[in-house]
Amino acid sequence: MVYTLLRQFSDDLSLLHQRAIVMGYLRSRQILADQEMIEFGSQGKPLTEREQFDSFLHSLEAGDRVIIDEVQTLGSTMEEILTVINCMLSRNVTLDLASVELEVGDRTPLARILPLIMHVDEPTTPEGRRSQKGRPKGSRSASKFDSYLDRIIAQLKAGTNVSAIARDLGVSRSSLKDYIESRQLKKILDDSWMEKLTAHYHPNPEGVPEMVCTLNP
Repeated sequence: MVYTLLRQFSDDLSLLHQRAIVMGYLRSRQILADQEMIEFGSQGKPLTEREQFDSFLHSLEAGDRVIIDEVQTLGSTMEEILTVINCMLSRNVTLDLASVELEVGDRTPLARILPLIMHVDEPTTPEGRRSQKGRPKGSRSASKFDSYLDRIIAQLKAGTNVSAIARDLGVSRSSLKDYIESRQLKKILDDSWMEKLTAHYHPNPEGVPEMVCTLNP
């Protein structure tokens, strides 16, 4: 099944914007969607309280494809978004991000995903994000280190310490340390969400893998 997923933020204009982006992506890729899913009334709610979305997420089956406008459709924080992506990939569900024309699968490099979620803050309408003056409270500004992200990730995964990475990049150790901490790179890499997908499979009595990324306690 191919699903398009929209999330209502503050008004129906946000839904119209998302639908326009998603429909344009479908046309450009010549994809035929089977069903449109719309999540209402979730603005300001943490992931664990979004019952409608939780139900949809756990109804997905291997081979399904979900197409969204942007990552804020999935969650309001970097941790929430990574949790949802991990859930989808662990079930062999493909995720398409229409606004950046990216198809996310289990072989998508982590360095390709992180730049899209690093600057996520509390959700607003797409129009509000573009028109708001100044940097929103809690958001992360772009950094000169973003261009080195793939190298930083590779060296952290290899166990290289921050001082050695800083020397290799020719940058200040303290600035690099602040960047790594603000982006929570070590935490993300410790979770190894892209490389430990098999650990999220749990066979049921029939031997069919079930999604075990339950969001509700």
